[in-house]
Amino acid sequence: MLNKIINLAEIFNSSSLITRQTARELFNIIARSDENKIVLDFNKIKFASRSFFDELNNEMNKIALLGKEAEFVNLDENIAKLYKLVIEASKSRSSISYSSVARAEVITI
Repeated sequence: MLNKIINLAEIFNSSSLITRQTARELFNIIARSDENKIVLDFNKIKFASRSFFDELNNEMNKIALLGKEAEFVNLDENIAKLYKLVIEASKSRSSISYSSVARAEVITI
């Protein structure tokens, strides 16, 4: 089966990806697709927010559960760096053990 290519600038009619809602809409498009391999084309995307990437990272876990795989192409260098930072921050947040914070009075996440 062929890969589905999603051109983000065309789908969202914008050169910026800013909101968490945009990431959720993208997940819905991927979830409805018959293809298992999805190519997310960032061509003409000049800006993506940390919030967008944080939500997209959360949605990517759901995509894997659907048996689908997403590949990012044509990411601007700075956008790619931001996405990597979001991934690393997500990993460090998920490594907090509950036993280490069980007696804490305030937990900041």
